[in-house]
Amino acid sequence: MVSQLVEVGSWLLENPARLLVLISMIVTWCVGVAEYNGRRSGGSGWLTLARLVTGAVFTLFTAIVAGFYGGVGAFFGYLAIQVMVSIVTPIVWLEKM
Repeated sequence: MVSQLVEVGSWLLENPARLLVLISMIVTWCVGVAEYNGRRSGGSGWLTLARLVTGAVFTLFTAIVAGFYGGVGAFFGYLAIQVMVSIVTPIVWLEKM
């Protein structure tokens, strides 16, 4: 069990952009849960709007880190992944609520 955690940790740190994507997925999920729970109390989507703004900045930062560690292909790959996680997913979730 410990060796598997060490293996996952070393895989995440091989390219720190992987860790940044994981962090972004966790934040997006937390914002989605907060918006879902707030819809009964008059939530208006401000959390998702804040997530989109910070997600856009975090997307660019992740792409730059990925490009530094993995090259041009990694830059565009992680840019696409982060756009899906940080921008598209919160918009779709908000529309489905």
